[in-house]
Amino acid sequence: MSEAAPDARQVLAIVAVVLEQGERVDHVSRGLTVASLAGMVAVGMLAARPPLPAMLLLGAAAFAGLAEIYFAVRVGIDAALFQRLAAGADDPDWAVLDAALTRLGMLPAAKAGRPAAARIAGAARLLRWQIAALLVQLGFLTACAFRATMP
Repeated sequence: MSEAAPDARQVLAIVAVVLEQGERVDHVSRGLTVASLAGMVAVGMLAARPPLPAMLLLGAAAFAGLAEIYFAVRVGIDAALFQRLAAGADDPDWAVLDAALTRLGMLPAAKAGRPAAARIAGAARLLRWQIAALLVQLGFLTACAFRATMP
């Protein structure tokens, strides 16, 4: 018994659903970014001589949070584009999408005309980078917490 090939729109809808999970990652990271910045302000105001390692670790966590926000925006745009393409009545018209993105400066002309699989792989790579930025942020905050417990 042979398996039926999935419809291109079904694949794009699934990819959009997966990419939408980046919103959850973003919510966690934004909270940690705000906490990092608030921690820097609190340490700076409350300590007579703010400890440099703690300030650096909090700053690095905030910077990782800013990187995560960048990836979250990119992943969100891809999720919305894939969802719109999946919701269309016809098969996705990649040439029209490429023309619009190129005109807006959101896609280099050299990347236009890529197959759907390459586009999906690129979007998945952005989601992995977003998750990695959150993990780096958590690492800096964990290091800061351990540093604070050391004499």
